Amino acid sequence: MRRFATILLIIFLLGIDSCKKDETSNSDQFPGWLQAKITELTSEFNLCKITEVTIIEYKGQKYYHVYCGVWSCMYCQLFDETGNRPTWDNVEWNDFFSNKKEIKIVPACP
Repeated sequence: MRRFATILLIIFLLGIDSCKKDETSNSDQFPGWLQAKITELTSEFNLCKITEVTIIEYKGQKYYHVYCGVWSCMYCQLFDETGNRPTWDNVEWNDFFSNKKEIKIVPACP
């Protein structure tokens, strides 16, 4: 019985450790320009801990949507892979909303 409890404890601790590694690696995957943009958008009111980044795929390209729950503007902070905002007309925006694939949502800050 003791051996079984020890094995369960080790498995539990390994599981917690792997979760911690996964959390910290998310923000490391952000490009440098996105890290700078997150800092710019969140530092004034210390909003980083309540800000998320949604990684989106649309027409074979990756987009980053930075959003904080206290902001009233949806998709105002949407950027392509190079850090540019899309300059789409209404038709393209509608297509984006209909056909985008959300890859994952990660915290903006670890």
